[in-house]
Amino acid sequence: MKHCNITFLPEGKGIAIHQGASLLEAAGQVGIILNSPCGGQGICRKCRVLIGTAKEPALACQTKVFEDLEVWIPPESRFIRQQILEHGIRREMTVSARICKKFLPSPPATPEDVLQNLSDSLAAQATLHSEVFWDESRLASPGGLTAVLVLTGNNYELLCLESGDTQNILYGVCVDIGTTTLVLQLLDLLSGKILQTASSANPQIRYGDDVIGRIHHGQTKEGLGQLHQCLIRRLNELIAEVCRKQGIDSEQIYEMTAVGNTTMHHLLHEYPVVQLGQIPYNAYSIAAEDRNAKKAGIRIHPAGRLYTLENIAGFVGSDTVAAALAAGLDTAEQVCLLVDIGTNGELVLGTKDRLVSASCAAGPALEGARILFGSRAEDGAIQRVLTNDQDLILDVIGSIPAKTICGSGLIDAVATMLDLGVIGSNGGFSEKKILESRVSQSITERIIEYRGQPAFVLAWKESSSEPSVVLTQKDIREVQLAKAAISAGIRLLLKTMGLTEKQIERLYLAGAFGNYIQKRSAIRIGLLPNIPEGKIHFIGNAAGSGAYMSLINRQCRQTASDLARRIQYIEIARERDFQDVFAESILFP
Repeated sequence: MKHCNITFLPEGKGIAIHQGASLLEAAGQVGIILNSPCGGQGICRKCRVLIGTAKEPALACQTKVFEDLEVWIPPESRFIRQQILEHGIRREMTVSARICKKFLPSPPATPEDVLQNLSDSLAAQATLHSEVFWDESRLASPGGLTAVLVLTGNNYELLCLESGDTQNILYGVCVDIGTTTLVLQLLDLLSGKILQTASSANPQIRYGDDVIGRIHHGQTKEGLGQLHQCLIRRLNELIAEVCRKQGIDSEQIYEMTAVGNTTMHHLLHEYPVVQLGQIPYNAYSIAAEDRNAKKAGIRIHPAGRLYTLENIAGFVGSDTVAAALAAGLDTAEQVCLLVDIGTNGELVLGTKDRLVSASCAAGPALEGARILFGSRAEDGAIQRVLTNDQDLILDVIGSIPAKTICGSGLIDAVATMLDLGVIGSNGGFSEKKILESRVSQSITERIIEYRGQPAFVLAWKESSSEPSVVLTQKDIREVQLAKAAISAGIRLLLKTMGLTEKQIERLYLAGAFGNYIQKRSAIRIGLLPNIPEGKIHFIGNAAGSGAYMSLINRQCRQTASDLARRIQYIEIARERDFQDVFAESILFP
């Protein structure tokens, strides 16, 4: 099948995607989240884009790709921006960062005069912060002084003084610390605009590819220090990167907000993690943290602050709280299910009246790890697997020969194998002779033995009958275990709430990985409940969105705090029927 090249403007991001795919799908594959609350049904008309030189907009969800295109995406069609604006209308959210500045044109003579001057001009009490960065020599500045303040309740606390008028220089960074990846954004705290974004792999991976591995490595003081230091180093590198791109100094950044699962939170603050790996999996701290960033090793302004949102429990962290904040679960009238699929799967179910959560040890298989030819989403990775009457159709990142398969392609591949009958509901391979009468010769030729086990060839080496990417029986078992963890968690939360999956009105699929999977494939393998696809909404890096909201609007921090306290944590592995539900969930529908 022919592939078409799509370029999205103004970013200039491009992708080669198979004919017949929608522009909504293509945008998602390059990480651009479009506003589509109707789930791509063409009803809400909020995913409007301009194609080529056309003056009339088209709906991305209803526009199929059959040729190379340039597509302009207007700001109002972008989900993340629109989501924030919607919350702004509902919560009267404006840009109101906690850090602010006040210019004092006539330099006061003493520190006491500074505070009095500020109190008078702000019409509120101004006091010294307990960790104030104080330099009395600045009091003699002939060009006036700028006070850097942090608003605590109704009071202003003075963090430091700067020479001259620096009121127009106020930056912040927010970061989502994932087990696998780090995503950091530089913001203008005066306008709320995202200026730069940088991301990388979490360097802690060398010490373990999941939280259990990190906890094990962090049991000693030396191991804990290694995990902490490598994370701090990488965060500082990302800060330096966004500052270099923007042409600013890192000391012009006055606050960082950070979210992550509870283990990542502990490793950021260098808190003990031993207890997280032992029943009853208690956290050292689930409280929000507000500390001097310099003392934490973060290279921003010496008086800058590091703020981390509350956690919920030992295995449900502030990233889940931030995602729930971004999805608006605190105001949800209908039953909503938030699913964040990663190395650990986090779930939140309910309405504004009651919310329950759980963590599922999915493992890294759905992100391509522990799969023989698995990888992250990189050039040469299969990201889509489709079929026609005769053979497979592959979408490969970078439009080069396939070398590996990433998570979205893995879910597609297993769904396709189920549809074709290559594997049965128990995950076992069907006999080749039985399949010969049901599928084409091209499909049956893909069933081989590889390293002593049944396997299915997804891609062949060019001009060769030698396979380049295969899925083995062991790979299928890894997928079954991973999807069973998520499925069992959902089923047990529904039971706790006395609900059925049919009562789920909105399913929010969060996380970078979740944005790339096909709804039909996820439902087909039993990863997601069997509900109408229109009820499933991709919300991208919702944890990062919540961190962003908490940075630009101090009221969002209170909302996040309230959410963290209200969300009831369920330890599903200790539920009486967990083993039975998990065993049932291993089977494919």
